[in-house]
Amino acid sequence: MCFDVKRRGEVVSRYTVHDNICATVQWVPSRTAEVVSGGMDCKIQHRDLYRQKPMNTILEPTQQQGVHVINPPFVNSISIHWKSRYLVAGYGSGTVKVWRLGSKKVGYVPFRTLPSHNGGTGCVCLVDPVTVVTGGNDGFVHITGLECGASNGHSHAPHSTTPEDENEGAIENGVFK
Repeated sequence: MCFDVKRRGEVVSRYTVHDNICATVQWVPSRTAEVVSGGMDCKIQHRDLYRQKPMNTILEPTQQQGVHVINPPFVNSISIHWKSRYLVAGYGSGTVKVWRLGSKKVGYVPFRTLPSHNGGTGCVCLVDPVTVVTGGNDGFVHITGLECGASNGHSHAPHSTTPEDENEGAIENGVFK
């Protein structure tokens, strides 16, 4: 679905993009006519709204050979920073994947897989062009740098912190204290 702000919020276009629930949508900041969406069909769709056609589809396999999948790779969250050429996606399987935006013809190309969560990845956020923060169903928050393979660790959810820690709330080597 696409809204036209100039027409006071009326719906001007409607697209059937996913085979199941569309869980997350982001505009491509550097390309105002493009949108990326993720769904419960394990697909990420990159779409040109002016041409009304898909530009790129990323499909995660739902079954690995000999492995029973408890949490399918539903696309729960995607993030694109306005100064970045990266797309980050968090999946129901706990996986966090990063793609780099190529040319309009190529679309997004695989870049890196980040540390996974034990359980689904509920949210992802590019807080600056090269730093990703993810939150998982396991109660952890991961902070990861995209450049030079930097991984800054993770933290427990607030309910698992101890007040005895004199540095509570501080960040040391990328880990919340």
